[in-house]
Amino acid sequence: MSANPVIPVAKGTIIYEQGQPCSTMFVLQSGTVGLYLNWATPTQFQILEISKVGTMFGEMGLFEKDPRNATAIALTDCTLLEISSESFPEFVREHPEETIDIILDLSQRFKMALQEIKASQEIIAESLAALKEASESRKDTLKDRIKRISDYLLDIPEDVPPELYLSLNSRFHGTMY
Repeated sequence: MSANPVIPVAKGTIIYEQGQPCSTMFVLQSGTVGLYLNWATPTQFQILEISKVGTMFGEMGLFEKDPRNATAIALTDCTLLEISSESFPEFVREHPEETIDIILDLSQRFKMALQEIKASQEIIAESLAALKEASESRKDTLKDRIKRISDYLLDIPEDVPPELYLSLNSRFHGTMY
């Protein structure tokens, strides 16, 4: 277990910062950690608050070798198990139960991400439908206004669409507007 140190972290400590290189992940032993996008900027946004013992964080960069995608802050005094990319295979061999918990945690996060994607897709589809409906109703409203104005000003026969009459009228008499 010496390859994976247990680290005490004081409240308010930055555990890691968004954009930093990543070679470790952490497993929460006690306390609460917050994950933030754009920490300490006007667009700061809390992604997640982790307080369940055994929950891991920082694993994406460890597995993918990408920079940290968020900033982790100790919201309370915490104890963390740090697992490096070098010690991860040994950790898997020595701690099969914890490894299963990590896999289940990843699976749960993937499921939640899919649910968020589905919900976002539904919101986008509803928004597009509402925009289309609003656009169509505005066209109808404009057509209705043109018809009312043209009926009032021009005495157009009922069976002639106002657009056609206005188009012909503007061709022969210049624009009406």
